[in-house]
Amino acid sequence: MLRASGVKWDLRKVDHYECYDDFDWEVQWDTAGDCYARYLVRIREMRESVKIIRQALKGLPGGAFENLETKRMAAGKKSEWDGFDYQYIAKKVAPTFKIPKGEIYARVESGKGELGIYLIGNDHVFPWRWKIRPADFNNLQVLPEILRGVKVADLVVVLGSIDIIMGSVDR
Repeated sequence: MLRASGVKWDLRKVDHYECYDDFDWEVQWDTAGDCYARYLVRIREMRESVKIIRQALKGLPGGAFENLETKRMAAGKKSEWDGFDYQYIAKKVAPTFKIPKGEIYARVESGKGELGIYLIGNDHVFPWRWKIRPADFNNLQVLPEILRGVKVADLVVVLGSIDIIMGSVDR
């Protein structure tokens, strides 16, 4: 929504997180601010994503690899792969660390904008408070302004260009 309105903002470039600085890619944006501009930005973002993926694939080391979970399943119950040393491969484990006292807010770039996670710890394995702020709710706030003066038939196109998930906007 923001990039289709002329703002060249992407958290991957602003916060320099993960390995995005290792790749050659550009923030895609447009100035029109309408449904077509949001569509064009999404298409260009997909092309940039493919560009990032191709660069990442070139950077993967070659050579043999092994999938221990496949070996364990193929060998059956009596194999060494079903032993104690390999019991947690590809399985979800319970939390074993305590979340220290304090607050933290972390944000990442998602497909629809900024995804924020707010966490308050209290020296327990589970957080005292946990709040996820998806971009959908923020994107929906501008809907009354966007719909001013448009035809009823345009409502479907506008909602589609905002790309909201109703489960995310009930906050």
